Amino acid sequence: MYISISSRMLVNLESLNSVETVGALVRHRTAPISIPEEDGYRIKFVPVISGESIAHAYQELIVDEAIKMNLPIGKYSAKYEFIKYADDGIMKEEGIEVPKMETDILRAELEVLNKDVVADIGGFLFAGNYPVKRTSRFYVGYMVPAIYDVDAAALEAQFHVRMVPSKVGVRGERGRAPPQAPYNIEVASALYTFTFNLDVDGIAVPSTKFGEAPNELLNKLAEQKKDRVILALRALAKLFSGNEFGAKRTRFLPNMEYKSMVAAFSHGCRFNVSPGNSKKYISDTVLRAKDYLDTLKKLGYNNAEIRIIVYDAEDASSEVEDIERVDTPEAVIRRLVDLVLERL
Repeated sequence: MYISISSRMLVNLESLNSVETVGALVRHRTAPISIPEEDGYRIKFVPVISGESIAHAYQELIVDEAIKMNLPIGKYSAKYEFIKYADDGIMKEEGIEVPKMETDILRAELEVLNKDVVADIGGFLFAGNYPVKRTSRFYVGYMVPAIYDVDAAALEAQFHVRMVPSKVGVRGERGRAPPQAPYNIEVASALYTFTFNLDVDGIAVPSTKFGEAPNELLNKLAEQKKDRVILALRALAKLFSGNEFGAKRTRFLPNMEYKSMVAAFSHGCRFNVSPGNSKKYISDTVLRAKDYLDTLKKLGYNNAEIRIIVYDAEDASSEVEDIERVDTPEAVIRRLVDLVLERL
């Protein structure tokens, strides 16, 4: 089972991803993207929100839900510090024996997976003499302005002043903040799109395909498989419904509205939806899914299945067939949850 979700979100006045402070200016993250034009392409720098920022938020939600479900969490993950068993010292702190030979790598990965569900769903890399690489079971990239609506993206610094009237005129007191402190925060507005994929089948399954696997570690993972999948889905629902990602939400809470969302549930194959660069992304996804399934069937994959669920407030898919329409973004996630739980 595999889930792929893409959305178009109108986000106004956000400061979700800052990169540095230059004097009194807090800069928003920007990045170059290629914009198609009639005679070729041009490069434009636009406000973006990094995939690392979204991934960190998702893993924080995994920690919160794991605590509620009494599933294992490592020492550092419990503090939202996702350093991921990177070296010998961290492995020792977490009580994991580092692999001493190549055939011991699988055992080390299984010990980490049994120790920490964040490492299971979010992956990790131990960079020792015998490296252990666990591929993340979720995939997320930058949130970027929709390419064909990029002219609706803008970035500007907003001027603010922190003022302490009772201290105006006070001079020469060392260690005290000045009575007036001007600062500028860059805020962005754009029609953003981003994609999130989740490899449901890969949860609680080791990445390492060689070496000896202790049965007790494999059995324990297998027993927790369903709970770990539910955990990943609970975190996913909160990520999309609560928009629980990004910085500066306490004073720069963005005005955010989902304009559309397309999700694909695939079983017996993996299918990624098209990014929301234009309103056509829903019809493009449906056409691609149909052609992909036809190809797979010709190659003998007779049990492959792709289900498309759509929320569309832009009314861009009224002519599209073979999709399941729902009334809210939350209903998209609910239907994905239903489809996964039916097959667990």
